[in-house]
Amino acid sequence: MTDDIYEHLVYDGFEFCTIAQVEPRLKDRVLTVNGVSKAYAMTGWRVGYGGGPKKLIAAMNNMQGQSTSGINTLAQAAAVAALEGPQDFLKDRAREYQTRRDLVVGLLNAIPGIRCHKPQGAFYVYADISACMNKVSEGGKTISTDTDFVMGLLEEQQVATVQGTAYGMSPFFRISYATDVETLREGCERIARFVAGLK
Repeated sequence: MTDDIYEHLVYDGFEFCTIAQVEPRLKDRVLTVNGVSKAYAMTGWRVGYGGGPKKLIAAMNNMQGQSTSGINTLAQAAAVAALEGPQDFLKDRAREYQTRRDLVVGLLNAIPGIRCHKPQGAFYVYADISACMNKVSEGGKTISTDTDFVMGLLEEQQVATVQGTAYGMSPFFRISYATDVETLREGCERIARFVAGLK
């Protein structure tokens, strides 16, 4: 199974392709899933789709038909309009996200104790906070795990992030850059203040 939800949000000249394009002999064994949530900013619409071998899709239809309700017609029509409408804005949006990514990665990497890899897609970064472990925040919170870190950050600096543990990446935290530049700058400044206060 391959999740292609970020196919239009790639950066630095990275060219997206599906696994079946890379190795056509796998086509009969590949289930590709996608949706309109990320590229078309339609997260709340909850519209996704899949493509794969007929027998697998038929089995998925049988199961879903008995366990969930169908997508409402308005959401279906909106998804069709998004997928069949003009697509030129997708490259502009990707460039905007790339600019935000570069800003956030730069600001996070400037914080002593944080290392942040530059991803080639999506709109999140995962920052390594291993150097922040086993310290105590200014508010008295002991930072033993990435969950402690994100909770301390939320309580003491009002910055919402997600612990890396939720994604099998500990000790990291995830921050989204799907917001305006001013908010990103402020959030990173607050993260820097929190980390500077760790003793």
